[in-house]
Order: sequence, then C-alpha cells, then structure tokens
Amino acid sequence: MEPMTLKPYNLLRSFSILSLLSIVAISAISATLLARFLRENLLQRDAVVTMQFVQSIAQAQNTGIYFAERDDAKRKGPLTDFLTRIAHMPDVVRANVYSRQRTILWSNEEHLIGKHFTDDNPELDRALAGELALETGQVKHPVKTEHILFAPEVDEFVENYIPIRDPRGGAVVGVVEIYKLPRVLMQTIAKGNRLVWLSALLGGLFLYGALFWIVRRASLTIQRQQQALVEAEKWAVIGELTAAVAHSLRNPLAVIRSSAELAQEEGRAPVGEYMAEIIARVDHLEKWVRELLIYSYQPGDAQQMTPVTEVLRNSLDSFARRAQSQAVTVDVALPEPSPWVRGDPNLLAQALNSLIANALEAMPNGGRLRISGERRGALFALQLSDTGVGIPPEKLVEVFKPLITDKRNGLGVGLALARRIVQRCGGQLELRSQQGRGATALLQLPMTR
Repeated sequence: MEPMTLKPYNLLRSFSILSLLSIVAISAISATLLARFLRENLLQRDAVVTMQFVQSIAQAQNTGIYFAERDDAKRKGPLTDFLTRIAHMPDVVRANVYSRQRTILWSNEEHLIGKHFTDDNPELDRALAGELALETGQVKHPVKTEHILFAPEVDEFVENYIPIRDPRGGAVVGVVEIYKLPRVLMQTIAKGNRLVWLSALLGGLFLYGALFWIVRRASLTIQRQQQALVEAEKWAVIGELTAAVAHSLRNPLAVIRSSAELAQEEGRAPVGEYMAEIIARVDHLEKWVRELLIYSYQPGDAQQMTPVTEVLRNSLDSFARRAQSQAVTVDVALPEPSPWVRGDPNLLAQALNSLIANALEAMPNGGRLRISGERRGALFALQLSDTGVGIPPEKLVEVFKPLITDKRNGLGVGLALARRIVQRCGGQLELRSQQGRGATALLQLPMTR
C-alpha cells in the first residue's frame, strides 16, 4: 500500500476565492438593504410632507365638516375648491376623496364621482383607521379597480392615502387619495441607488485588495520560513556530517604525517623536499579540520578583523599548480593596503576556496579568471569572473541551496557554505552567469577600518 501524500495547502488561492465570494455577497446585501432603505425613507418623507400640506388646507378651509354632508349641492362647492388646490400640487395626476363608506365624493375625473369600491384595499383601510398609507407600483398589472381607470401610459406611480379628520371631534371623516408621478424624486432615488452600489463596489474592491495584499505577504513570509526551516534541517545534517568527517580524518592525517617524517629522515634530498611539502600540507589540512570541527559546534566570531587580500592571495597560492595545469590565467587587481573586513580568516578562506575551485572547474580547457576589488562606502566588493561554460538559468536559482548539485562527484555544499559564511560576516554573496559566457561571483563584506 503506497503512503498517502498530502497536497500542500495553497493559502493565497483559497483566500482569493473565498474572500472574493464573501465580499461580493456582503457588498451586494449591504447595497440592496441601503438602496431599499433610501427609497422607502425618501418616499415616506415625501408622503409625510404631502399629508401635512393636505391636512393644513383641509383645516384652513374647515373641509372635514362637509364629508358628512348629505346634500350634494352644499358639499360640492367646498370640496371642489379643496380638491382643486390638491390637484394643482406638483406631480399630482389624480386626486380622489373617499367617504368613510368607501364612496368617492369628489374626483378630478368626474366619471369616478359617486362610485363605491368594495374590493380589498388595505391602504384605504389603514387611512380610514387614521394612518398615513403609501403604495408604489406599476399599472401594467393592476390589483385594484381604480387602477384600471388610471392613465394607461403611466408605468410607475406613488399613491398616498391621507386621512381627513373632523375638526370638531378629531374622528376620521374621509380619505384623500393622491396619485403622483414624482419624477424628480424618482431620479433622486435612482441617483442615490447608483451611488450606493458604486460605493459598495469600490469599498469591496478596496477591502479585497487590502486583504489580498496582506495575505499575499503573509503567504510569502510563510513560504520563506518553510524554506528556512528546510535549509536549517539540511545544515543540521551537514553539521553532523562535518563533525563525523573531521573526527574520521584526524587519525589518517596523523599516520600520513608520521610516515612522511620517517621518509624525510631516511630519504635523499629530492625525496626530502617532497616529504616536507607533504608535511606542510598535512599540517595545514589538520589545522583546517580542527577548526572546522570547532566551528561545527560553535560558529566563529563574526567580529574578527581579517585582511581580505592576504586571505585571497593565500587561497590563490594553493590553487596555483591546478590553474597552471589547466592553462588558466589569473588576473588580480586588488587595492593596497589590504582592506580589513569583518569575519574569521579561516572561514573566509573556505568561502574563497569554494569560489575559486568552482571557477577552475568551469574552465577545464583553459580560460581566464579575473579577480578585482574596490571599496564601496562601508563595504569591500570583491569580484571573481571566469570565462567558463556558465550556468543555465534554471540551475542558477538553486546554486546556493545545500545538498543540491549536478556535479558527478559534488556534494552541493561548497557554494551554500560560502554564502552562509559571508552572511554570518554581515555581507552578501551573489552569483551571476550566462550560459556559455562564464560566471561572476560578487562578495560584499563590511569593512572594519
């Protein structure tokens, strides 16, 4: 049975989809509620103003007493004057006056006078109970008898039912029904609706953009932290391997040195010279292994001061024979006196050795290695450029990752360790390359003086 593999959770994709749906839903609901609230309140406010105006006219003309008048001749004059004033109000297209028996006592359309409506009309019932009633709608689908008689070209109207009270007792004696086409009011409502929806759209976009930016930064931070954890685990393995290798090398080196000393004492002059070289190299290697062993448990002091050009020249001396055998020309242009940089000299030597070794490996059939340095403010910039085969772009992004290499005998540690050493010194190491045109390593190290 194969082990189950979990797919990595894509935080940014999940957030972008869910947050977009949530913000769209919330914005749409909020805009709908706000638009409805705006419409209802503006219409209600217009109805209240209309009611106050109509009731003030009725009170001024003492119209309420004529609703109960049975004589049409006595009732016609006052109601006609009252209704004429109302019919000339802005946006009014029809005005009807109802008695308590739901009979139209007067209308600006004479064919409606005297008609009695018995169909269900909740707005008229509310007005007869003393409340202001409001209705909006279209006449394309009439639900009331009087709507059928309404002008057919009207698409939308506002209908107000205004109670009229008897000035003597305050009881409701009739209802004034007003049909209005408040075009300015409707335009204002439409403009307000557009503003509400536009605000909801812009607010939703701004909120989504801000949250997306925050989550994107958080996602990138998490990814970097995950990469740092993976790299830390790799470096922990490298540290354990370093300690094991260092412990294992010290005994064979001691044997080699002892054997070389015996051969030097018993051998002839040329052999003695070779043995002296072997002893010197073994001592140097043993010292390096000892320091590496110490460093694997306790990193070196990054506050040390190191003459960088001297360390570089020593590294070049150790690769002189190899460069000569490969027909590689080394050009060095370094400032004098040597700048002092921050860092452990042995660790800096290890970093430079890795860079020089890589440059020589890239030029097996000869070439040129140019090394230059200059002061840049508080930094010393050291540049190593070769004319080798270069690095493909897809490989360049992984050269500093530990334990990743395409070399047959490589471990994928050299450049990773070099960059780690430079960063511990407070500097930076960059590698630039074009395939077939060589590579350039740029070290920037903080100077101490």
